[in-house]
Amino acid sequence: MHFVELFRKHTFVFILGLIAPLTVFTVFAGYPILYNLFLSFTRWNGLSPNIQPVGLHNYIELSRDPRFILSLVNTLKWTILSLLISLGLGLLLSIVLFLGKVYLPSLFRLLIFVPVTMSLVATGIMFSLILSPEFGLLDQSLRLLHLTGLSHFWLGDYRTALYVLIAIGAWGYAGIPLMLFHAGLSEIDAELLDAARLDGASDFQLARHIILPTLRPVFVIVALLSVIQSLRTFDLVATMTQGGPAGSTKVLGYFMYSETFWNNRFGYGAAISVIMLVLSSGFAWTYLRSVANNALHVSKQ
Repeated sequence: MHFVELFRKHTFVFILGLIAPLTVFTVFAGYPILYNLFLSFTRWNGLSPNIQPVGLHNYIELSRDPRFILSLVNTLKWTILSLLISLGLGLLLSIVLFLGKVYLPSLFRLLIFVPVTMSLVATGIMFSLILSPEFGLLDQSLRLLHLTGLSHFWLGDYRTALYVLIAIGAWGYAGIPLMLFHAGLSEIDAELLDAARLDGASDFQLARHIILPTLRPVFVIVALLSVIQSLRTFDLVATMTQGGPAGSTKVLGYFMYSETFWNNRFGYGAAISVIMLVLSSGFAWTYLRSVANNALHVSKQ
């Protein structure tokens, strides 16, 4: 009865709290997703009033398209390497910071996190200038140090271009895993660490037997966020290489964009985006379940 009376008194608030978010989701997310799904079963150039239904033709063509296969492989490479870098570098930096091995830790955290606040478009333009073979800061510095043999056409070589972009993306994202791992480390009881040190435990033993087990839930969250971030990759490729050279940096996001807006194949591009949505949604669902399970685990303690 108490709930019924409360609902009657605050009907407007209840209705507004339900209708407003549903309306926003429907207009800005639900309808575009459903319309995109509809387009994936059609052939349309984006201008003609006639939209031709083609069934599963776009998906069948994708399975036979070597450009799609290459983009998928590049996306998987980006995802796996970004995951390893996020976990490894984020964990290492957070442990070093937590154990007090860094001078001016506040400044250290700030410098690592600043790239996260930058637009990836701005980051791409900045590194395009740094890596320029004619006047780029990197190759100019190598020449000044008489290390001309190490200078390289970093973005023009199909063997290195993708890995250069992955490294730049990892640099721009490093602050997120550092922040999450650092938050996880803050849950460790300082007295437990002091007791372990008094017993003669080394920093390596502290990391192995106390820090890493505590961070196990954070590992899952960092990994899933890194994977979702990698699947959404577009900005760096668009601003730095446009998928070249020879398609070596073309990823699913950029392939979808080029097919849709350059080749005017809106149905084909929609099919690519549906596949990206399915992959991202799978990892997002896993992430949400992980967060919910962690919250439930904490509430029981």
